[in-house]
Formats: sequence, structure tokens, C-alpha cells
Amino acid sequence: MAENKYFLGIDGGGSKTTAVVFNEKGEFICKVCGESINYYSVGMESARKAMDDIINQLSQKEFDCTVIGMSALCERATAEETNRFCRGIIKSKQIIMDSDLFVALEAMDTEGECSVVISGTGSMAVCRNADGTISHAGGFGYILGDEGSGYSIAINAIKNAIRAAEGSEQKTALTDKCLEFFSINNIYELIDLFYEKTVSRKTIASFAKEVMHCAENGDATAIEIIDTEAKLLSKTVLSLLKDKNESIPIGLWGGVFQNNQFFRRKFKNYLSKKNFNNVKLLNFTPELGAILSCYRNSGIKAVDIIKNTMISTYN
Repeated sequence: MAENKYFLGIDGGGSKTTAVVFNEKGEFICKVCGESINYYSVGMESARKAMDDIINQLSQKEFDCTVIGMSALCERATAEETNRFCRGIIKSKQIIMDSDLFVALEAMDTEGECSVVISGTGSMAVCRNADGTISHAGGFGYILGDEGSGYSIAINAIKNAIRAAEGSEQKTALTDKCLEFFSINNIYELIDLFYEKTVSRKTIASFAKEVMHCAENGDATAIEIIDTEAKLLSKTVLSLLKDKNESIPIGLWGGVFQNNQFFRRKFKNYLSKKNFNNVKLLNFTPELGAILSCYRNSGIKAVDIIKNTMISTYN
């Protein structure tokens, strides 16, 4: 009897990493979540340790194919780059390492042109063109860009909260939310927290949830921030799609899109003004997109029965 084949799919976002294992029948084996493997953000040593910790928790240790989507990348990694990150950690006959947007595109599970927009800790957009090439926009990181991301929403809200506390801007519920979220007594304590670098970007980005709550409760400042960030991200996407048919399918993913309907609605409205209306959350998660890519690169056709098994057994 032939032995089962095992496939490892990894979605390495800006804040966390999700790894899943499936066999060739589409049956879910195991799942482990861990820290970020973005080596530009956390450093190669920390990224490799995070990857090693995840692999050590998986029930299966050897694979026929591994596909890694990583937020540190904007295109397919070279063999040297892949080896530098994976050597001594992942035992797999084949390893493909690409952008986290690549596995998100795979999760679209569609032929021809399509696009994916991710808004999590950071933000970026990608498009698969009719000839199979991939174009992208955004992804300049929290210093130079990432408009519409959790971090950008949060840091602008925190700045507005400070100005409101000092009286240079209108009062906002964001000020009290800052005090509560960061467990401080006054707004000036943020100086030590931020400049002593005791607050991580992940923690800052998670404050976006509080901004959403304030916006949903009618806070004018929070609403303006959400609207501005949604508009800026839509501009990034529209620049990528300027020559595309308006019916192109656009998938949304990342914590901001998944968890914040208020932001998602604003963003979709801006795209709709340019007649891009085929916009929805991904049907498959990016880690499942990585598994679909594993199948394709291993010559296994991900027919409907395998996809249905993936969905029904994945938890």
C-alpha cells in the first residue's frame, strides 16, 4: 500500500504565522499558529526560531511539498533565500517561498485575472494578470506606507487622541480608549511606552479594533480616520487595477477586513464608485491557498472532491 503524501502550507503574515498539514486526499492533519516569520521585521534569527517552534509542534515532520507565503517577500524567493530561511528546519522534497499575497491569490481558486487586497498589521494589493504575471502595489511597510492597515489606523488614532487631550483637536472617545488600552493614567505616559520601544507594532496595530468600536458608536474622529484609511487603501488598489475589467474578482483578507465590517464597507464603497463590485472575503484562507499551490506543484489536481474534503475536515 502506498504511503500517504503530506503537504505543508504556511501563511506568514505581519503578526502571526499559520501552518497547516494536509494529505493528498485533501484531509486535514494538523494546524499550528505561531509568531511572525517576517525576517525583515523580526530578524532572521527570530524568524527561523518562530518557524522551528511551529514545525516542532506539528504532528507530521516530513513533507512532499511545502509552500510558504511570507509578508517579508513581494515575489518568489530565490533558492538561496529559501535555503537560508528553511535549512535545518523544514524537511520537504520541494519548498516554494513567495509573498503572502501569492498564497492569497491561490486562495482565490479562480482562473485568469484576479486580485487580492490584504489589510492586517500591514497592507498590500496584488493582481494576477491575464498572462499569468503578477503585479503588486503598496507594501512599503509601516514607516513609508501601509495605508488602511491596522497599524496605520491605530497610529493615526493615537496621534489624534494626543492632540485631543492637549486641546488642539476636537474631543474624542479615542483619548480614553488609549488610556484604557495601554493601561496608563495620562496621555503623556505614551512617550515612555513608545520611545522606549516597549510597545510592539503588533500591539499598536491591535488598537485598530478600538478605533473601529469608537467609529461604530458614532465618534466623529474615529469615523474620519476609518474613512480616510479606507480611501487611501482603495486608491492603492485602483492604481493596480486601472487597466482591468471592472468585473475582475477581488478578494479581501487580513484582520482589518475580516473583523471590521465598518472598514470593509467603507473600502468596498470606494471601489464601487469606480464600478469594481465583485469584491468579497476569500472563500479559502491563505494557508489553504498554500495547500492548493502544493497540490498544483505536485501534479495533484485539486478537483472539487478534494476541495470539499479540505473544507469539511479543516478546523
